Amino acid sequence: MQRRVTVTVIVLLFVGLGALGYFLQQKKEVLVTSPYGAVPTDAAMVVEVVDMPLLFGELARENDIIREISGIPGLDSFAGTIHLIDSLVHTRTLGSITGSGKVLISFHLLGRDRVIPLFSITSPPEIRDRHLREVMAGIDGTVLSEREYEGIRIHALARDGDKEPLLYAGWVRGVIVVSSSSIILEAAIRQTAEEEDIRSLPGFGKVLSAAGKNDTKLFIIFNNFRRVAAILTGSSEKGLAEAAGTMASCAGLDFFPGKNGFSMSGYIEPADSSGILAPFRVKSTGSFESREVIPAGAALFEVITSGSFVPGRRAGISETVSYFADIVKAGLDNEIARVYLDIQGEAQDNNRIMIFRLKGRDAIEMAFRKEIEANRGNGASTISYKPDDQSEHIIYYLPADGLSKALCGNFAGSYGGRYVTFYENFMITGRSSKTLSKFIYDNILNRTIANDIGYREFESTMPSRFSYFFYAIPSQTIPLLEGLLKENIVDGFKNNSESLRKINGVGLQLVPSNEMIYSTLSVSYTPEVREEASSRWESLIDTILYSKPLFFTNHYTGRDEIFVQDMNNNVYLINEAGRILWKQRLTEKIMGDPYMVDYYRNGKYQILFATTNYLHLLDRNGNYVERYPVRLRSPATNGLALFDYEGNGDYRLFVCGTDKQVYAYDKSGNVVRGWNRFTTSGIVRQEVEFFRVSGKDYLVVSDDNTIYILDRQGDTRVGVKEPVQRAERSTLELTDGSNPRIVLTEPDGTLKFISFTGDVESAATDQYSKEHIFEYFDIDADGEGEYIYIDSDRLVCYDDDRSRIFSLKLDSENIEGPFGLVFSSNDKKLGFVDRKNGTVHLIDHKGREVSGFPLPGYTSFSVGKFSPGTAFNLITGGADGFIYNYEIVR
Repeated sequence: MQRRVTVTVIVLLFVGLGALGYFLQQKKEVLVTSPYGAVPTDAAMVVEVVDMPLLFGELARENDIIREISGIPGLDSFAGTIHLIDSLVHTRTLGSITGSGKVLISFHLLGRDRVIPLFSITSPPEIRDRHLREVMAGIDGTVLSEREYEGIRIHALARDGDKEPLLYAGWVRGVIVVSSSSIILEAAIRQTAEEEDIRSLPGFGKVLSAAGKNDTKLFIIFNNFRRVAAILTGSSEKGLAEAAGTMASCAGLDFFPGKNGFSMSGYIEPADSSGILAPFRVKSTGSFESREVIPAGAALFEVITSGSFVPGRRAGISETVSYFADIVKAGLDNEIARVYLDIQGEAQDNNRIMIFRLKGRDAIEMAFRKEIEANRGNGASTISYKPDDQSEHIIYYLPADGLSKALCGNFAGSYGGRYVTFYENFMITGRSSKTLSKFIYDNILNRTIANDIGYREFESTMPSRFSYFFYAIPSQTIPLLEGLLKENIVDGFKNNSESLRKINGVGLQLVPSNEMIYSTLSVSYTPEVREEASSRWESLIDTILYSKPLFFTNHYTGRDEIFVQDMNNNVYLINEAGRILWKQRLTEKIMGDPYMVDYYRNGKYQILFATTNYLHLLDRNGNYVERYPVRLRSPATNGLALFDYEGNGDYRLFVCGTDKQVYAYDKSGNVVRGWNRFTTSGIVRQEVEFFRVSGKDYLVVSDDNTIYILDRQGDTRVGVKEPVQRAERSTLELTDGSNPRIVLTEPDGTLKFISFTGDVESAATDQYSKEHIFEYFDIDADGEGEYIYIDSDRLVCYDDDRSRIFSLKLDSENIEGPFGLVFSSNDKKLGFVDRKNGTVHLIDHKGREVSGFPLPGYTSFSVGKFSPGTAFNLITGGADGFIYNYEIVR
């Protein structure tokens, strides 16, 4: 209540002053005092505002970061200050007070734990103390009192009946100063009489002159900021607070707020060589190469780029480890990173790794391995990590710790470790072989920050070259704050972790420039946090998945692998561990689904599929079989249909062409002898279907106009007695029961039943658009199929008698199959992809979402098993180009 009243009083005060300024602003201007002259030199931060209503309006009402941190102890006062300032400044008449002069907000420590803002505003030349007094005296519900302090009148406002004032204000030498503390206001008055002010502090004038002229600016005085930081740490003499005080002299940053975060950029002045950041004034810059190997799950990383960070022999490091360091030193390149991975279940120290970029890996690793062999008697050893049956990576175990410290000195900090591995052109050290194994596995799957969409969007806000780069995901770094910040503040972060999850990145980069350090700070925010599903693995391909994944059996191991095609026409075979075994580039996209076949009938499998102009048959190594690819007689208009009539491997392949003919090929790609190429009246877009009913075989073809029922020679077997137009997204199924019929829907949703005597029966459900999806599927496993429609944003399931079983409201109109999924004879589900929201859904027979769903996913998917007896695996693609493997335990 106290703060709200204070805000109201401040608003009324500035509105009144604004009104006065409006009527006086036409008079001749005279020279006025700079507001910097009123800022006490103990200020920790100073904000110079160009457009206060705009800036703080954006922060208080539009910037979600401020809104989220308002509930965190220790940070709530900061958020409250932002809202107070917004209430104060967001008035139409404020511009009349400030004119073209500067508006400063400085922050001062009062006592041990109160940070008080001081407003210093250059007033128009016509505004004098009497005007300030008149405005304050006219605020209803308050009592104005006055006293003199060093010849300046201080006006104090209190509520009626209260003794303690809410607000203090004064006019001194052309500057209006306002604060909620009389002590801070008196300090401002004293400051105006001093010859030197905050601009005289070491480095301040330099960063002030380098700052933008028309941007809001933030200045940090590090030595003073140490005491403010102590509010969070509990002490100004150790830890982060001490480091803040010795970081540099001053920083001046231009401030750019936005809806989804903010950024700041500007100069830091170390002033002398004793500051922590002083070395970065001269360090060389480099590009960020280790982004290619840092795992996407990294919670925090720091990168330095300099050719001069290799120290000499260091005390406390064993002679043996020093020899290992000597092997690596000559091959070190211009980049070292320390990374916190946040692997769940691992000890905090085990999550820390260091990454050293190398000029050339092979020679270094060879010498490294030789030294390991020479020191096996001293405790050195090797560990073989095999992510799958076909690949192996070596992790080395050193006789003692200290390698990282020997290579980069204090930058190693607590990131040392006795485990070492090499990957690509990098050496990685850590305290756990499990952590290094996870690092290797993430890289095998290409799951690195370089391939992470969220990080790439964040990185676009930062310079491409730097000498130091810090990046963190706040919600994942809370464990690192224990012992650094006060316990109640850490608890506050833990209790508000959901809010912190919306801040998806904080980054700082340093670059030497103009004998100072140019810095860029960026904070990124997302308003909605989606729960991350626990995928078994995620494997990156070149672009978004195009084809429905095919579970393909490795005939050597008996375990399944995944065959897919991406939007760039690349096809891949991915093993059970998510590793890409091979990639082939095709000239066309796959039409329909691919198939697994046993071409040679010897228990070894191949992959068969069609594109617009060719039939393709690849072996498990990605090589074409014999005469493949085979050019089609006519460009295909539908997907390939494959049938093995007798189950003996004598395959028949059916594709329809632009010439409206139905083609039958054998497994070698030859046109089948004895097949009479049937000609349709319209274009065939859906696959040819095959049914066996009462011992007779039927091939069913549908074009734009009607349905054709043929025999195995391509002749009409059943004449359909009336035209039936199949809806574009309707399946064509066989009904259950002793007298099965073909069921499908027409464009208006009408059910059509075609008997094998050619009779046609119609049945109506509800009205549906021509874009509707239809499937006949026994979702409740009762032996009778249900009629399932998806249209616009609704899913409706009808029983065999066409009564409605359930209806669902969907959150999208962009829905794709597979639809009916069979997990067992009595466990069936409906599955679909919501491409608008990027989610995969699984629905049971009562219309309920299955537990654990929806899952992130953007493309068509398949459900199968990598090996017998294991859980089901759902394979889908994301909009980020990853293939996701989700384990479904039934």
